[in-house]
Amino acid sequence: MGKRSTRSDLKTRARRRPQRSAGVRGSAGHGAKSKAVRERAVLALLSEKTLGAAAEKSGVSEKTLRRWVAADEAFKADYAQARQAAFQAGVSRVQALTVRAVETLEELLEETKHPNVRLGAARTVAELAIHQHDADTILRKLDEIETFQRQQGKL
Repeated sequence: MGKRSTRSDLKTRARRRPQRSAGVRGSAGHGAKSKAVRERAVLALLSEKTLGAAAEKSGVSEKTLRRWVAADEAFKADYAQARQAAFQAGVSRVQALTVRAVETLEELLEETKHPNVRLGAARTVAELAIHQHDADTILRKLDEIETFQRQQGKL
């Protein structure tokens, strides 16, 4: 029969094997980071001005974060998806303000004391109208191209 392990033997063996954190257990190998760390890195990239600040905030080295951004396809996809979601949230907020903005432009167009204010408001309205016309034209032409390609059996 083999020797029975004592408490001190178990402690000695435990000291020889470094304990891994819960986020790294069963990971892909040395240097692998948990999903939570990678998610923190994505959020930090969205909120911080520099990559170094994002690395510090998320708890990874700047070198690791640079490697993820440059070469890790899964991380790049997660980051792109998060950026798109943040952009869409911003666009939704801007769209919610559109009615107020147009009402403000209307009020400024009626401004009588300061002609420069009226000119600025008129210029803004004209620019918005031109941008809208351009967007409508692009969408119409895209629809025409898609229709043509469907008829040709290419889509």
